[in-house]
Amino acid sequence: MRLESVLVTGAAGDIGRGMSQILKDIHFIDKVVGIDINDQFPAHLFYDNFMKCPKVNSGNYLDIIDIIVKKYNIQLIIPTSEPEIRFFNKNKISEISDVKILMPSFNIMDLGFDKYETSKFLQKNGLPFPWTYEVANSQPAEFPCIIKSKDGSGSKAVSIVTEENYLEVKKGKENWIYQELLLPNDEEYTCGIFKSKNSEHLKTIIFKRTLSGGRTGYAEVVENTNISNFLNKVCKYVKFSGSINIQLRLTTKGPMIFEINPRFSSTLTFRHQLGFKDVEWSILDQLGELNQIEFDNKSIIGKKIFRADNEIIY
Repeated sequence: MRLESVLVTGAAGDIGRGMSQILKDIHFIDKVVGIDINDQFPAHLFYDNFMKCPKVNSGNYLDIIDIIVKKYNIQLIIPTSEPEIRFFNKNKISEISDVKILMPSFNIMDLGFDKYETSKFLQKNGLPFPWTYEVANSQPAEFPCIIKSKDGSGSKAVSIVTEENYLEVKKGKENWIYQELLLPNDEEYTCGIFKSKNSEHLKTIIFKRTLSGGRTGYAEVVENTNISNFLNKVCKYVKFSGSINIQLRLTTKGPMIFEINPRFSSTLTFRHQLGFKDVEWSILDQLGELNQIEFDNKSIIGKKIFRADNEIIY
């Protein structure tokens, strides 16, 4: 089995650049093609071919993808930009010009892309959950708490709400949510989960992390039975396939999810280097070629990751 060309969208972003490195490491992929709205980066260092493209909400986006697919004989499309993934999910587009789009199943995207629905899902299935209310229809259950976008991701748009700033903070945020402030701050984890289409394969990896600029800046691979059992329960209650990322905090009530990211994580590169090759597994699963997974979690417990930015002169 060989893939002549794979297309990566959102190619200039951190996930896109990491994706290109992983794809070049996979022996059955010959060429990696990238597209992005931004061409101010050294594309030739990451991609065999690169094209600037319009935003996903432009009227000719799908037509441009169709042209690129035919020009470069693309055999698989991997979106890494969240706006594009949301677009494909909203319109239930799973392929373009008969070429498959590599994403998690629609049901987990529907759940993860709506933070209010995530909380309701956890509550419905008897799992620990942070209390969550819509700003437009309610008030915080207690102070302090947080306010964040119902359909956003990451920590940059999250604010602490107090009794003193409550009225000011909520202005213009009718479509946002109030959510319980999960403590302690130093017990935050990011958890990678891969689940195959036939549910035969389920692999997880747990990092205790420290945020830097809204993303994981430092992480350590840990073994935690409470979190592992919790992740397995979540996977039993929602029938999905693909690679997702769960953000949680370990509280006095147990592990509590505050975000499900139904896409490849920005941690994909160092996860791949540690042997958690969810990109490669996902591709093989999509092609019906996933036979077995070799991943020894025990051997990497305690491994530490530090993320630093590098400048490139070209």
